[in-house]
Amino acid sequence: MNVDQDKHFKDWIKFLDADEVKFQLITASLYLTAYDLLIESIVQKIKDFYTNGFDENGWIIDEKYKTDVRGLYKKDIVIASLKWLEKNNVIAESEIDLVKIFKEHRNELAHELSKMISDSDKRTKTEFIQEIRDLYFKIHKWWFIEFEMAIDPELGKLNPDELDFDEVLSFIMMPMNHMINIVNDEIKKRNERKSKAHNNV
Repeated sequence: MNVDQDKHFKDWIKFLDADEVKFQLITASLYLTAYDLLIESIVQKIKDFYTNGFDENGWIIDEKYKTDVRGLYKKDIVIASLKWLEKNNVIAESEIDLVKIFKEHRNELAHELSKMISDSDKRTKTEFIQEIRDLYFKIHKWWFIEFEMAIDPELGKLNPDELDFDEVLSFIMMPMNHMINIVNDEIKKRNERKSKAHNNV
């Protein structure tokens, strides 16, 4: 069997494995959802910060938003928002690069999902989901400390260093953590299937 025949054989084995197909589809959908949650938290939180009420035409966005945020990168509001976060010492430049990598894989899943279930060289990069979760947590933690604690007199009395932010942010983190738990459970079941199959050989 030559290389092409071997690849073709592995592709069919993957596609005909119902459990593997389910695994790829479940983890891909969770990745896409986690990514969307992250992007929304990046863009919308900043936009809300520059919102000054609303009128008959909708929300009133401060003119500074155009210069302070959009002006940082006019081609892409996500990158512009990330640069705003970097400028405010929320994230590092390396984390902007990381989000770009997340986006590339997001686009791969969204536009080439069929390859995830039929190409033996393709897979959902489940390890990214935990990284997405961690960045999501980091951003929400910063907003809580810098703004919610600053405007709430009761919260302002607390010492951020003494707070358990897993508990403080438990509600907002619930969807993301739930998805992480599902992914980890699917990975565990997949590994068990592979181990069982290996032992039966």
